[in-house]
Amino acid sequence: MSNRSAVFGGAGFIGTNLVYQLIEDGQQVFNFDNLSGLGNLLNIAELMQQSRHSFARCDISNPEEIRQALLMAAADTIYFCITPKNPEEESSLENFRTFFETVKEWRNGMADTKLHKIVVVVSEHYKLLGTYGKMYAGLLKLLDSYASDGLPISSLLVPPAFGPFQQPDSPISMIIYRAIEGETIPVVNPEEKVSDLVYVKDVVDAIVLVEKNGKIGGHYHLTGTTSSMSNIEVADVICDSLNEALPPPVGRYQALIEEVTTSLIASDISKDESALTILGLQNKTSLGEALKKTVSWYLNNPRWYNQSRTRFFYLWQNPETVLKIA
Repeated sequence: MSNRSAVFGGAGFIGTNLVYQLIEDGQQVFNFDNLSGLGNLLNIAELMQQSRHSFARCDISNPEEIRQALLMAAADTIYFCITPKNPEEESSLENFRTFFETVKEWRNGMADTKLHKIVVVVSEHYKLLGTYGKMYAGLLKLLDSYASDGLPISSLLVPPAFGPFQQPDSPISMIIYRAIEGETIPVVNPEEKVSDLVYVKDVVDAIVLVEKNGKIGGHYHLTGTTSSMSNIEVADVICDSLNEALPPPVGRYQALIEEVTTSLIASDISKDESALTILGLQNKTSLGEALKKTVSWYLNNPRWYNQSRTRFFYLWQNPETVLKIA
């Protein structure tokens, strides 16, 4: 494992959790984020005074900012934890192309560079969009082309993740926000079985595993946590955790649940996973345990939660934007 790491997107959800783990592992971490999306400086506030953590703003559409970041970090490993904002657009990968082209030029011009691995983390946040499959196939080709040009790239596709530091932009976090605030909790297709969910700590373990053992040019796929729970059972676990730790003034949080039945949303472009290698991660956290840990983290970090609920007010107040309710 490297001693100096650069994390691009290190103030976002997955990036933040990765940064904390790398520092815990004793690494020197250089953290870069443009803070224009879900990146949040409060995520890394506790790290700002640590000698093994440095933060600077960097926009991956700006080659000069990328070069400055690379010179500053002089990293052994680069972690790229940025997901396209608009995967349905043809130009969604332009910033990625700018980033990797700049890294290639920088590496070719630095005779003494120690860079030995670039781990690209691709979130499956946009799985239900029909054009996601097209974007991901384009990204694989892009990464393959730069690997052929000599960049030491490995990629990891992760299913929808949840856990600490997540804004209310996913069903799990949205349920927690709305329950704490006493708002109705829409549960779409309550009896449908949950699939393709993974705890963010397991995602971080998988990223570290790819950095350590992943082959250059390899594309890895972390599968979701095995579970027989339904959507309504997931909401029930969250509500039970809150009932115990933060009892409501009257009744139970389950009273806030509103069941919504809608037609299933399916992609019109199937995702070709033939080029992916299933990542064998041992001892993944069970879904029930992960849900309880997540609720506990939100309640134990009130300063972060209160700032987040204000900044991302629109998301948790408008669950249809998160749940894609027809």
